[in-house]
Amino acid sequence: MDFVLSTETVAGWLADHGLSSQAETLEVEELDGGVSAVVLAVRAPDLGLVVKQALPRLRVRDVWQAKPERTDTEAAALRLCGELTPAAVPRLLAHAPEQHVLAMELLPAAARNWQAEIGAGRPHAGEGRWAGVTLGTWHAATSGRADVAAAFDDFEAFEQLRLRPFHETVMRRRPELAATLAPYVEELRNTRRCLVHGDYAPKNILVAPDGRRWVLDFEVAHTGNPVFDLGFFLSFVVLSAVRWPALTAELRRLGDGFLAGHEETAGPGFAGDAASITGHTACLVLARTDGTSPAQFLDEPSRERARTVGVSLLERPEQGLWSWL
Repeated sequence: MDFVLSTETVAGWLADHGLSSQAETLEVEELDGGVSAVVLAVRAPDLGLVVKQALPRLRVRDVWQAKPERTDTEAAALRLCGELTPAAVPRLLAHAPEQHVLAMELLPAAARNWQAEIGAGRPHAGEGRWAGVTLGTWHAATSGRADVAAAFDDFEAFEQLRLRPFHETVMRRRPELAATLAPYVEELRNTRRCLVHGDYAPKNILVAPDGRRWVLDFEVAHTGNPVFDLGFFLSFVVLSAVRWPALTAELRRLGDGFLAGHEETAGPGFAGDAASITGHTACLVLARTDGTSPAQFLDEPSRERARTVGVSLLERPEQGLWSWL
C-alpha cells in the first residue's frame, strides 16, 4: 500500500478525487478511529467530510494485522445499507480501491457516540428498538441474495479481526473454556446466510438530539451468520451493565428492545433461539476481557466481574441473558 492517508496527504487526495481544491482553507482533524484505521475529519467553507483508510497493523499491544482491503468492503457495505436504510448510514462520497481510501459525509457536530453516552449515564434505552429494527432490516433484506453473497464473500477480515483475536485468543488464554467456545466458532465459520456487519455495537452508533442516528464502521462486513451481530451488540449492553450497575434496568430495557426490534423486521428466530444468542454473547463478553482487544471502558474490578458473568452465561445459556443478575 503506497499511499498513506495523513493530515499532510489528505488535501491532495481530495483534489485528485474532485472533492476539494481548497487546500489552503481546509481544517483537518484526526478522529478517534479506534484501533483499526486512520480517520480524518475535513472541514472548509461549504465542505464537511470524513476520509478513512484501514491500517495494516492495528493499534494494540499485541501484534494484530489485517488486510487493508477491508476499506473496500466498507465502501460496498455503505452503498448497500445506504440503499436499504438511507438515513441510518453516512453517504459515501468517493472510494479509491487502489489506495483503500474512502470519503463519506461528516455527520453533525451534535451527534454523540452512543457508548460514550452510556458511560456518561445516558443510556438512551429507547434507541434499542431502532438498533434492532435497522439490523433486522439489513439481515432480512440480504438473506439468500446471490449478489450480496458474491459481493461480501471474503471471510478473511472476519477471521483476522474477530474469530482469531477474539474467540481463539480466549480459547488459548482460558483453555478450560476452549471446548465450550469451539462449537460457537464453528457455527460462525460454517453459516453464510446474509450480510453481517461484524462490528454492530453502541460504540459504532451516533445519536443526535433531534432523533437521528447513524451506524458506522462496516469494514468487517461479510456474508455470514446473523447471530454474531446480535451477540456483539448485546455483549456491549451486558458489559456496560457490569461497569455501571446503576444503569442496569435501563440497559436491560435497551437490550430487550433491541431483540424485539430485530424480531419485528427479520422474524422470530431468524438468528437462532435465545440460548444461542446468549451463548454467542457470552463468547464476546469474554473476548472483551481476555481477547486481543479488551473493552477500554472496563476498569480492573469490572473486568474481573465481567469474566465471571461471561463464564456464567457461557456455561448456562439456557437460563437467559440476564440470569447473572
